[in-house]
Amino acid sequence: MATTNVRRAPPHNSRSLPLTSTICKCLLGFILSSWIICLYFMSTIIGCSQQNASIATSDLLLRSTLVKDATIPVQSTCQAEYSRIVSQQTPGLTPQDLLRSRALIGNQYRLERVMETLSSRERPVVAVVAGGSISLGHGLANPDQHRYSNRLENWMNDMYPLSPESTTNQDNNKGQQRHKVINVASHGADSCSMAKRLNVMYSDLESKLPPSSDEPDLIILEFAVNDYEGQDHLVQVRYQASVFFEGFMDITLCSEAVIHSLLKRYKNTAIMFLEMQTAILPRKTGALLHMGVATHYQIPVVSYAETLFHGFAELIHKLERMDPISYSFADSELMLGSGDNVTFLSTATSSTLFPYPHGCSPCQPQNIISQFRQGGCKSICTFVERSNIVRDRKLKCKANDIPSGRKECFVPYLAPDAVHPSAVGHGIVMDLLVHSLASAQRSSCEGAGTPYQNELPMTTFVAKTTNELKVRGDFLVVNDVARIFSRWDQLKPVGNPTGFERYADDLLKQRMGWIATDAAGGSKITFPIDLPPGECYVVYVAILKSYNGMGTMMVEVRDYGDKNKNSKPPKHSTKKKVDGLWQSPISVWNDVQITEDDVAGCTGYCEVDITTDPIISGRDGNKVKILTVSARRCSRVQN
Repeated sequence: MATTNVRRAPPHNSRSLPLTSTICKCLLGFILSSWIICLYFMSTIIGCSQQNASIATSDLLLRSTLVKDATIPVQSTCQAEYSRIVSQQTPGLTPQDLLRSRALIGNQYRLERVMETLSSRERPVVAVVAGGSISLGHGLANPDQHRYSNRLENWMNDMYPLSPESTTNQDNNKGQQRHKVINVASHGADSCSMAKRLNVMYSDLESKLPPSSDEPDLIILEFAVNDYEGQDHLVQVRYQASVFFEGFMDITLCSEAVIHSLLKRYKNTAIMFLEMQTAILPRKTGALLHMGVATHYQIPVVSYAETLFHGFAELIHKLERMDPISYSFADSELMLGSGDNVTFLSTATSSTLFPYPHGCSPCQPQNIISQFRQGGCKSICTFVERSNIVRDRKLKCKANDIPSGRKECFVPYLAPDAVHPSAVGHGIVMDLLVHSLASAQRSSCEGAGTPYQNELPMTTFVAKTTNELKVRGDFLVVNDVARIFSRWDQLKPVGNPTGFERYADDLLKQRMGWIATDAAGGSKITFPIDLPPGECYVVYVAILKSYNGMGTMMVEVRDYGDKNKNSKPPKHSTKKKVDGLWQSPISVWNDVQITEDDVAGCTGYCEVDITTDPIISGRDGNKVKILTVSARRCSRVQN
């Protein structure tokens, strides 16, 4: 019979017991006395530093809420809570996807406080979404159901329903309290439009916050697409567009002004950049400039672009190798891969070539708004064709041109067009936001939370001074051709303009403006600015700047001081020659400062007169397009 070698304990020595017992008693007495002394000194220290200890107590609040049984490891309990609140995640998102999504961790203190408030279930949490048409849910059949902001609100209420015993009540009806997301997004909105309308937004939010809150808990900024080439009025962006084009610094300054103002205004509000991207491959976004501002101010960045578009590029390469004319695939080719292919089925989460949601999936037209539904989902081939980067061959992207036995490739997160996410795409955005919040909570729960709140840095990023940031975010009047955010102060001329008409000149008929095109020049339009008299104001005119077909104009600001202009001449007149043409291969709006800070060019009521010049020889057009007239207080006055 086989035997097992067992290490046996050494023989027991009974003679060692008295000595061992004595030593143990001594050690035990020493430990007890040391413990008593330690408690005495600790109580003294705690009494003297109770204020400092409050930070640690706050960091441990979530842990004490979750960890009820001391026998359960903290890490497993915290991970279990993380798993619970991300349980509705889109199928197929991988740990690598989620890792990519947190483009900048930043200072997590405020995010941890958001999750702490949600976990307490004592009062409603209020989030704000500020962005463009992506955040509006453009193209979705049911935006109130599928838009990421609405999904986020539902997630907060599903995962953290408010306690019936809660002392606060936002609806003044017990049992009807809800966390909410306030969506202030607007078509075409970008960081500069927000910077000019911060005062409007602050006023609007004051009326929408529940009685239990004097500031939002979370603000999400979605401006990456519109902060760069997403605003292009010609739609077709030149492939060689410069990264650091002429207006790059202005946009960066606007982004910094927004962040600086929000941090000054809301002392405890968490702020996040949400970086989106389009399927127009050469079209750049504001992610680069946002990352600089975010790093300087330690603002977390969640990147939808980093999560999905590395795989998007790989999918295009793979389809191009299969069929460089229609970017289609055949069933027979699906099984020739490296094992990552799955059968192309009709189910919503099926996928080919790459796992869902990174591969080709069936079109889901029922989630597209009816006016776009007839056109169906847009294919990879269509996106490549519209990107205008394939120049050595003619692509065939229409359904009738797809070879027999082959199928179009649709990615599930894009449907109606190349810019706006599908219902699946909005679901993924919500997943990434939830992952960032849940990760902050998990770190805090495990004792690795951020010990201090980020403060305003001692230096600026691109602004020359903090005062420049202050005045950039303190506009008093902004008159627009189209609605931006909640309140619309329309840009209306004084009297009847000559040669100017209000219409949209872009291919999609979305970019409104007061436009003159007469080659002879002489077109004229005047806009009023009516502010309290006796102060100094700086006047701006926002125009379209482009590399093609633009003309010049003379802008004059006539300052009357008050509305009694008929009884007296202007107190002051400021003239400035403005050119709508620039070298940058991009067509976007640009703010032109007309009067200066050190000269009182407008002191109350003033009029902005714009007259076009004759076409300049060698140019192929004489377009002038006016979008906004605005004013802020002067930062300094010398005379």
